[in-house]
Amino acid sequence: MSTSTSVPHSVHRGRSHRRAERRLALLTDWRTGALATATVMAGLLPFAIAWRVSYLIAIAASVVIAATLAGSTHVARHRRLATMALSPELVQLPDLAGECRRLQSARTRRGLAAGLRRTADPIQPGRRFDACPILADRVAPIRHELLDLANALERTQAPDPASVALIRELLTSGTSPLYNPNLPADDLHTSLARARAGMTPQPTS
Repeated sequence: MSTSTSVPHSVHRGRSHRRAERRLALLTDWRTGALATATVMAGLLPFAIAWRVSYLIAIAASVVIAATLAGSTHVARHRRLATMALSPELVQLPDLAGECRRLQSARTRRGLAAGLRRTADPIQPGRRFDACPILADRVAPIRHELLDLANALERTQAPDPASVALIRELLTSGTSPLYNPNLPADDLHTSLARARAGMTPQPTS
């Protein structure tokens, strides 16, 4: 009975891994191609000066377009990695190794712990142009949980990367239940419990 239920799950997980890897590979290919195009076109610019002005304009425009595409695909890939890091099933992918190391680094942990403490502070600084202010009525009942999570995050040398990514998402995303009143308050409690569960050292491979 247990075998019949575990096989579909492993198959689904394998498909999720392959789908995620294909998306990352596509973004990587686009970035590499755009960089190569920009490099080639930039190399032609000195020669284009001796050609027609129209050629020079066309090549310069191609360089700008290719560089813009390379930059946008790099940003898109980074955002994709950040989103994928939220999934415990995907953090084991080789492409996420660098992102996981950044999430587990002392610098990241200290920064997020400081963010949790600022969020828990009962005296929030006024932000006149803040489009997504913290929902103070939701923070008050969980203030001690936020401080406890901040301390645990600082102490844990190798926390679960997915839990650290979840904390980052809670603190920085406008769709977080810390900021979005349209989400149930229970979502915040659930997210904190998930994050706290990951504050145990992960085995190193």
